[in-house]
Formats: sequence, structure tokens, C-alpha cells
Amino acid sequence: MTRLLRRFVLWPTLPLLSAGLLLVLPAAAQSAPSTPPAEGAPGQSAGPARRVFKPKNLKVLPENTDIIKVMRGFEAALGVECEYCHTAADPVTHRGDRASDANPMKDQARVMIQMTDDLNKKYLPLLAKLPGEDGDRTVIGCGTCHRGEKHPPAFVAPPRPEGQRGPGRPTIAPPGNAPATPQ
Repeated sequence: MTRLLRRFVLWPTLPLLSAGLLLVLPAAAQSAPSTPPAEGAPGQSAGPARRVFKPKNLKVLPENTDIIKVMRGFEAALGVECEYCHTAADPVTHRGDRASDANPMKDQARVMIQMTDDLNKKYLPLLAKLPGEDGDRTVIGCGTCHRGEKHPPAFVAPPRPEGQRGPGRPTIAPPGNAPATPQ
């Protein structure tokens, strides 16, 4: 009986059920969601939401600074994490007080920011442009010296091969030989 039921009752109705599903499913997929999305401020793009907050305790950086972008730049230039200059986050709440001045490295960072600003604004404009140099000079930033390190590595010039001197005064002969004469 089951075989006959399947053959004569279900098989003829199968195309009808399929056609019904083909009409209902696309309509259900296009229906509006039950909860409307939260609307942003007028003129705001529909892109991914970005946390916007007003930074506190800025003493060197301007108030309109994109603080997240600037801090990510400092992280990359020095090869450090936020806690290098800011107080560590609470282990329970995972929140830190970024405005706190408890970490002495924050004051050191402020001095370094002022130093690079002074170099860029006061001293680089005093240098004469080289022949063939077009446009603005490259500015000095944290990475100029730090190069991804917490403490800038000391510059040690590579040794020159013997007999190759740069321009300047001629080599003075050692005592006992005839003195070298400048040309």
C-alpha cells in the first residue's frame, strides 16, 4: 500500500509543491527585516561603524587629532604596545585609563613629539634645498630614528676600505718621512 500511495498520490503532487515553494521562498527572502537597522546621523556614510570619542588630557597633540591613527603610527614606529606609554588595562574589566599620566613614559613621549615638531617646523626649513630637489622635504618622525625599536639604535658608520677617503684634508704622512704637502 505504501508503494501505491507514493506512486499515485505523492508523485503527481510533487511538481505542484515545488512550484509553490519556488514562488514563496523568493518572496520570503526579500521581505523586510523585523527590526529596522539603527539610523546614523544625517550625512553619515553607511560604512562600518567607527568608535568616535573625544580624547582627554592632550597636552602636545591638537584637539582635532585622529588619535587612533596617530597612536597606531607611534606603535609601528617604536615597535611597542599601548601599555608602553599608557597605564596597563585592568585585568578584570580590560579597560585602561589612557588619559592617566601615571606612566612616566607618557611624559617622555610628549617630549619626543615636541622635539620632532621643533625639528620639522624650526630647523628643516633652514636647510638650503639641494640642486634637483623638488617639492617639500620629507618630515622627521618617530621612525626616522627609532626604526621600529623602543630605543633608537646607535648609528655606527661602516668602515671604509683602506685608501678610500672622502673629500677634505689630505692625509698627513707619519713622522720620519717627508711631510705631505697639501695640493
